[in-house]
Amino acid sequence: MRFDTGLMFWTWVTFLVVLVILGTKAWKPMMNALEKREAFIKDSLAQANEARLEAERVAKAYDEMVAKARREAQEIVAAGKTTAEKLKADILDEAKAKADALLVQAGRQIDSERDKAIAEIRNQIVDLSLFAAAKVIGKAVSKEDNERLINETLQEIGQS
Repeated sequence: MRFDTGLMFWTWVTFLVVLVILGTKAWKPMMNALEKREAFIKDSLAQANEARLEAERVAKAYDEMVAKARREAQEIVAAGKTTAEKLKADILDEAKAKADALLVQAGRQIDSERDKAIAEIRNQIVDLSLFAAAKVIGKAVSKEDNERLINETLQEIGQS
């Protein structure tokens, strides 16, 4: 391998000429392109940061809305349970009142039916007594006399 100084000289001259031409003609457009690219990247990073901050704000607002909705749902459920318990108590009270009223009404009806039955039995006793007295005495006893006798007998029976 040989070292050729002429070739080296012309290589350096060519390099310097190309460097001068590039420096005067291409350097500014390349620097402008690099500066534009740098500005674009900075803007993109700033926009990405703003988007991230906005996303965090929206996520926080969403979390707050979800928490509020859960609290409201729990309040609605609690109010529903309270209303259901009150309604249950009201229904039970109303049913008890109706049952008590039915018992009172049934007691009155029983008393009424008992009084009717006692009156019917007394009337039958009077009729039987009249019939029996007429057979024993052989003549008819007036209804007023017979009722008086029966009432006296019933009072004597009631006292004993």
